[in-house]
Formats: sequence, C-alpha cells, structure tokens
Amino acid sequence: MHYQLHLGVTGLRRTGKTVFLTSLIYQLTELGSKNLSCFSARGVTLRAARLENSRDSGLERFPYFRFLQDLRRAKPQFPAPTIRESGCTLQFGYENPSADGSIDRLRGWIGRARSHGQITLHLHDYPGEYLLDVGLLQQSYPQWSADTLERMWAQCPQAAHDYITIADSLGDQTPDEILAQLRAGYSRYVLAAYKAGLEFVQPSMTLIRWSEPSAQGHPRAKSPNADELPFVPLPKPLESRPELVERMTACYQEHLERQVKPFVKRIQRCHRQLVLVDVLRVLRNGVEAYNDTSRCIAEILRAYHNAWGPFHRIQQVLFAATKADHAPKNQRVNLTKLLDDLVFKARGAIRGIIPVASSEWFTSLQSTQDALTQFDGRPLDVLQGVRLGSQEIQAYHPGVVPMEWPEDEHWTLGNPMYDFPEWRPQQIPKKDGAILPHLNLDRIIWKILENCWPNPMSVERY
Repeated sequence: MHYQLHLGVTGLRRTGKTVFLTSLIYQLTELGSKNLSCFSARGVTLRAARLENSRDSGLERFPYFRFLQDLRRAKPQFPAPTIRESGCTLQFGYENPSADGSIDRLRGWIGRARSHGQITLHLHDYPGEYLLDVGLLQQSYPQWSADTLERMWAQCPQAAHDYITIADSLGDQTPDEILAQLRAGYSRYVLAAYKAGLEFVQPSMTLIRWSEPSAQGHPRAKSPNADELPFVPLPKPLESRPELVERMTACYQEHLERQVKPFVKRIQRCHRQLVLVDVLRVLRNGVEAYNDTSRCIAEILRAYHNAWGPFHRIQQVLFAATKADHAPKNQRVNLTKLLDDLVFKARGAIRGIIPVASSEWFTSLQSTQDALTQFDGRPLDVLQGVRLGSQEIQAYHPGVVPMEWPEDEHWTLGNPMYDFPEWRPQQIPKKDGAILPHLNLDRIIWKILENCWPNPMSVERY
C-alpha cells in the first residue's frame, strides 16, 4: 500500500523547528527506524528514505545539508531560524509483520495490504507567526486597529502610551511622514513585546522579516519599511483623517490578498500539523508570556479551523514540548501536562472540532546529559553540557517544571525558580549513519506515521 502524507511543521520563534526537521530528515534518510524504540517495540521497520525536492512548486527546498553541516562543525551551532516557507519530500518503505494475518492477506488480495508498503512524506516547514495572521481574514481594518491598540495596552502599557502620544505631535504632516513615525513607534512596541517574551504581534508574516535578523547578530534597520510593516493601528485622534484610514485599509486588504490567502491555500494541503511549543520559555518569562502563548495557541487552532475547505481538512494536530533536555530528567513529563492545559484552555476560544493528539515532550538533538551530584548530603539531578557563551562543559541545576502552571504572584520574568538556560548543541559525527542523540523523537515520528498500520494510538477530540 502507498500512503501520501502531508505534514505541516511549525512553531513560534526559537522553538527548535529547524533542528527538528534536520534531525527528522537525518534519522529517516540515514537510519530508517534504527534507534527508534517505538517502532522496534511494535515490530514496525522503516527502510532508509530518499530525499527529494518538494512536489509543491511554490516552496523553496528546505536547506537540510547546510543545516546538517552547521551541526557537524568542530564548534557546532544551531541552524539559523527560518523566516520563510520551505519543503521537501521523503520516500521510504515500511514493514509491519504483525499485520500479516488472514484479514491482511485478504487486503493484499484486493491490493490493500498493510503489512508492508511505501510512504511518501511531504514536509511543509513554515513559521508559526504566519498562522497568527490568518485571523485577520475575519476582521476589517478598523476592527483590527481597535483590537490591536487594546492588546498593546494589556501587553506593554508604557510602549502603548508612547505610541498613542505620537498622534499629539504630528501637526499638519503629510500621510507619508505620519506613517513613517507610526511605523517607528510601532516597532518600539514590537521590540518591547519580544523582550517581555510575548509573541502575539501582528502583522506577523511581514514583521518576522524585520525582527529576526537581530537574533543572528546583524544590525537592525531603524524602523520597518512598508513591506515589513504594511499597516499599523491608528490612534483615535488620527481616525478622523480619511486619507490615512483609506490608505491603511487598502494596505490591510492587500496583505490579505497577497500574503494571507495564498498561505491558507498552502496549509490546506497539510492534513496533519505538528506545532512545537517551548514550554520552558513560557515558564521562564512569567505569567504575561503564559497569557500570550495561550492566545497564540487559540489563534493557531482557529487558523486550522478557518483553513477548512470542501476538499481539504486538518485531520490531526499534534502539539509537542521542545527542548526537554533543558529540564530535570524526573520533571520532563510535566512538560506535556502543562502543554495539554494550554491546549485545553485555548480550544474553548474556537468553534468546531479539531482532532488533537495528546501532547508529547521531546528533544530533536540533545545538548545536555543527565547527571547526579550531592547537595546537603542528598542526590540532586543536574544537567551537563556547554552553556551558550561558555566554552567548557559544566554542571547546572535548572529550574523547576511544576505539574501545574504557577499562580504565584512572583511568577515573573527573571524568577530564578524557573531558570532554564540555553545550551550549545553537541557535535554530530561527520560519518553518515551515526546515531543521533535525542529524547522521545521516536514518539513524535510514530504519531506522524501511526495511521499507516493497524492499531494506531488514540486521538483525543477537543
């Protein structure tokens, strides 16, 4: 039997999406199901895959070999974040001897055997920020402007105040001069939101082009240009300027037609979606980041619901907590409890039934090793590795991953109880076929492919 699977892979900033795809492609092309315990435990074997260009002519090729080289350097580094859509295709065979019973022999007689077959896995890599703009299709520009100003006050009051007061000093300036000042002011709000660990900033699809380069050490433009920030919310005093309202409305509609609608058509082809979430980042950044992430997840689910078409429907969504190796060994299971709570809360904000699998925790490529040390005469779990900014291996006791989201008033950005530092990656051997150190990557791959053989794992419908 031949299965065609279309998988969308996404996540918000720095969730490890690029590393996951690099590890997934390496695992399937170099190792098949070797070192994937989920498959061996169930008697399923994957043969090594063949990597091809994406069948979607609208997607550039995922730069797998360049990213793999980054991880094979003497001083390895994580691949740079991707800010554009890309894709590739993997073709591989599978064997499932446990399905070779009388019923399966009957399926084989009619050409539907499941004991062996071929899988074509189409991968569509796209930034999660793109999903945050899909909801704009349900809003007019005046509605978006009012909602955004309200959200700015809730997220970053000082930056919102500074933005609103720009209107007091504009005088009789031309529309171009006014919009230039508003773009500069809005960009200061964007930076303040990102610094506070917030993600729900629109228009996300274009701002990502402006905001990401600074993370790679390149100088940032003083303010976004018209392509990077095509429209901004209008403070109330400027709503009486019809030329500004008309211009912003036109730019808003152009963004929907040229950016958002084509993107929705592309994700409609991906009937399975994998969304990566950095739960530890939320813990580290505090309650405001929690509220913001909850809104982002609700918006992501709403985007998938809105992407429904007569011949397209999202069949399954899997949320996964990344960077599990940054947390203590005995607390990693709590990552899925926290993530499931976020998803359960977010699903109340949408209409319709979106099939969502129970969450998983994993690490695509381990940066740390688990170790024990003594503290006050008692054993203490620590992590060993090379922290970012350091050159030597060191032991570190990370923060706490609770079983439930904190409600303490001290859950703020910088609380040492939730300190989870970043680590440099381990070097991948240059020899093709070497084993990749990972945590639970096998469970993620199993859930992606599980419907290709009998007895698939259950899927909860939120």
